[in-house]
Amino acid sequence: MIEHKTSGKAITSMICGILSVILPFVGFVLGVLAIIFSVIARNEIKRSEGKIVGTGMATAGLVCGIVGLIAVIFWISIVGLLFKIILSSIKYWMGGWYY
Repeated sequence: MIEHKTSGKAITSMICGILSVILPFVGFVLGVLAIIFSVIARNEIKRSEGKIVGTGMATAGLVCGIVGLIAVIFWISIVGLLFKIILSSIKYWMGGWYY
């Protein structure tokens, strides 16, 4: 009977990917880590010739990491836009002397 070992990097990738979607404040760092661990895990699994498994977890980590990065970029854009709107409103209502 062949023993299969699950890749620790694939598990790490999946956990970081899921957390990157759930935790918006550290989502960027976790998303990048999920993508890096996913790529490393997938290469490790391919080279192992069936001894190491976890391709599905590595793929899930990759997808969640990408989604987490996109969500962080979206929220930073929204916050930046709102900040610009608020500052321009303050400048308008203060008579233009607030910079």
